[in-house]
Amino acid sequence: MQITGSYYNYQNISNLLAPLGVKGSGNLVMEVFSASVGNLQQKINDQIFSEESSAALTQLYDKVSDLSEKAQKLTLTDMNSVFNDRTAQSSDINVLTATAFDAFSQESGATEAVYAITVDQLAQAQENIGSELIGADVSVVNEGTNTFNININGQDHEISIEVHAGDTNEVVFQKIETAVNEAEIGVNAQITIDDEAGTQQLTLKGNNTGVNNAFSISDITGNAVSVIGLGTATTEAQDAAYTVDGNGFTSVTNNIYLDDGLVEVELKGEGEATLTVAPDETEVKDALSAFVSEINEFTDFLKQNEDYIKEDVLSSVHSFVADHKKELESFGISEGDDGRLDIDETQLSEVVSQSLSEVKETFGGLDGLSVQVNNYASRVTTESPLNYAKEAENLSPDFADYIYGSSVNMLTQILQGTLLDDFI
Repeated sequence: MQITGSYYNYQNISNLLAPLGVKGSGNLVMEVFSASVGNLQQKINDQIFSEESSAALTQLYDKVSDLSEKAQKLTLTDMNSVFNDRTAQSSDINVLTATAFDAFSQESGATEAVYAITVDQLAQAQENIGSELIGADVSVVNEGTNTFNININGQDHEISIEVHAGDTNEVVFQKIETAVNEAEIGVNAQITIDDEAGTQQLTLKGNNTGVNNAFSISDITGNAVSVIGLGTATTEAQDAAYTVDGNGFTSVTNNIYLDDGLVEVELKGEGEATLTVAPDETEVKDALSAFVSEINEFTDFLKQNEDYIKEDVLSSVHSFVADHKKELESFGISEGDDGRLDIDETQLSEVVSQSLSEVKETFGGLDGLSVQVNNYASRVTTESPLNYAKEAENLSPDFADYIYGSSVNMLTQILQGTLLDDFI
């Protein structure tokens, strides 16, 4: 760092010498100011860190940043905490499946809960399946204009087709299919073909489930509906019927919502199932493993750079672990003789599944391990490297006192600039 001084420094020295009768414009002030700047520059040149130390300190800041990132995932106050993730687990996916909205804080997202759900019937769309007819045969539908009415949701929709002499069943089916689908009234027409038998069937099906979406179809002119066999419902439209914790409900669809819409459930079949909404145990376990792994990497890094980084960095992290030793061991996390943490994956999985509240408190609580580590990491990243550099222990007392008493911004403000810009 090159120091050129500033007029601000000149003023400070002038004020200090004023009680001695030295005028601000005197040569003595200039000489003292110039000498002080020169002496400080020499001290900095003499005390600069070695290349190895500078590299270790740079890595230190990268490492604590990584450690902080892993720790934050396990703190309750962080919006991206895994403890705010939610999973909805069904005891029988043939009865229902579900998803839950993640939380962004302890007060938001899907509520941790267990629901007992019984599905009595699924919601269905109406379906009318016509007769099987030989596709290549001349159509059984009358020649000329055939008009039929489809009534859905209380509204009539008249649809017409023209049948010409020699039209086959296949051709007429295609005309009806096209006319119904282009009308876009909430009913879909589809032809099913059996190539082996040479037969075809025309099916009309409601686009939406529920009794409110039932429809009726009847001939107005011609015989298309009756002769093809489309006038009778093969599958009746119906609402879903289900109970949640003993309370009965109906729904026009098989997608229902619990917890003020924060849990979406898809009904799959009749039967009983238990739905559990809780933090995502897999995410929690993965985050714990990643955090422990990052602590081990940080420990290894500090040991490899013990000649450049002060021991109290490593001892601080180890002290946080020691504060929670008993709880960690009950989770299957133990500290080896080398200072590294080992995980019993089976034991950890069981604890996360059965005692998640204890895990949350140990890591993410007020004095939790993750909170302590994150706070310490944040402190390191905002403080001067001199606080953690081993080579800083050899700085001369007066230089060390000066540096420790000045922030980087203040140091820049006071010492850098153009020498006596306003004077010269």
